[in-house]
Amino acid sequence: MKDCPCGSNFPYTDCCGPLIRGTGFADTAEDLMRSRYTAFAENNWEYLVLTSHPEEKKEMARLESDLVDQGADWKKLEIVGTRSGGREDSEGQVDFVAHYVKNGAPQTLRESSRFYKINGRWVYSRKDSTLPPVPVSSQKKPKTFVRDEAKVGRNDPCPCGSGKKYKKCCI
Repeated sequence: MKDCPCGSNFPYTDCCGPLIRGTGFADTAEDLMRSRYTAFAENNWEYLVLTSHPEEKKEMARLESDLVDQGADWKKLEIVGTRSGGREDSEGQVDFVAHYVKNGAPQTLRESSRFYKINGRWVYSRKDSTLPPVPVSSQKKPKTFVRDEAKVGRNDPCPCGSGKKYKKCCI
């Protein structure tokens, strides 16, 4: 049996498989988050729409081609934290990092996802979820340009040797 893509270390048939097939329902917001990640990994858009907040289903169905990235190879899901979202809660939040490869380059998606329990079932709310800002410490700084030679000013002699000013010659 293959392990579930959600990273739970359980077989797919015992983890997200029943949720995606519709033979079971998520007990917690995190369970729904994991099954939605697995649906992304399988390009199962129907499940993603089905588990969306009722007010957002039409919009989710319309956005399919924009949100499902056929070229992404989903590698790993990291649950960073959860707030509420247990069996007895009516709403919850799951912070995660999803790792994937696209065009041969490793990528990450970070999100703080909101979930609500409606009629006893957990659903995902896209409009209430956020992509957290990238911390300043992890943003790439531009590489400093270092010249090999002295800078040639507009009024300096042209380096080509013509004897003219640079601004009248090789600009």
